[in-house]
Amino acid sequence: MGEINKEFLIAKKSRFNNFKTQIKRSFIITKKDLKIYYNKPPVLIQGIFFPVILFFAFTIGRNISPIYLNSGIIAMVLFLTSTSLGPIIFPWETMRGTFERLTTCPVSIKTILIGSIWGSFIYGLLFSSIPLVLGVIFLSSGLVINYFLIIAGMIIASLVFSSFSLIISAPPTRNPGNTMILQIIIKFPLLFISPLFMPIASIPTAVISPITYCLDVINVGLGEVSAFGSFGLIIDILVLLGFGFGFLFLAFAIHQKTLEKRFK
Repeated sequence: MGEINKEFLIAKKSRFNNFKTQIKRSFIITKKDLKIYYNKPPVLIQGIFFPVILFFAFTIGRNISPIYLNSGIIAMVLFLTSTSLGPIIFPWETMRGTFERLTTCPVSIKTILIGSIWGSFIYGLLFSSIPLVLGVIFLSSGLVINYFLIIAGMIIASLVFSSFSLIISAPPTRNPGNTMILQIIIKFPLLFISPLFMPIASIPTAVISPITYCLDVINVGLGEVSAFGSFGLIIDILVLLGFGFGFLFLAFAIHQKTLEKRFK
């Protein structure tokens, strides 16, 4: 019995060490992705220029409450930036032949995907902090702001949106332009059914979009009452986590199936 327990502990320790090693390697992949891809034209267009254009398109000529103006721009920038990096990396790496070399390294496809999530998460969080700071300075007069709640919501939502971006990057294409088309087809309908710059109750179909729950958390952080009642924050967090894990496991499954097709 003692020998069995000892072997079990050794095996458990070995699995933990392997997990820790893979996480470290995922951060190395993250560093590489951020260094190479943060300034690529598709990333800048999807993550920087589109939010600015959409912000003016949504807000010019409209009398919008400061709360919805703040939450809308933060959520929109967070969504578009967090989903701009991931879909570009895989076709770009495949086109250059570096993805095949990466898969021959002692890293699993899941480690590569996790590294991509970290990169998208950091990229999205950094750029969405800009409208947060500007909103606090210029648009938040008289608002009671819960910064901890807003930042916590942004962190969770950024991870969810980054996981979502892996699904968009799954098609085994060598042309980054193809994923840009896919991003427009998938991402923008989610934006338009989300209650950006307006009360959540005004768009009943918004409940199917993860952006809605990010918006609700930020609204509450800005002093608004949750659109989902007394337990709204709990609902927001649970739904966001559900979306996040669902996107992540779906991305793992799809990438496992499309991996070999990238090299044909």
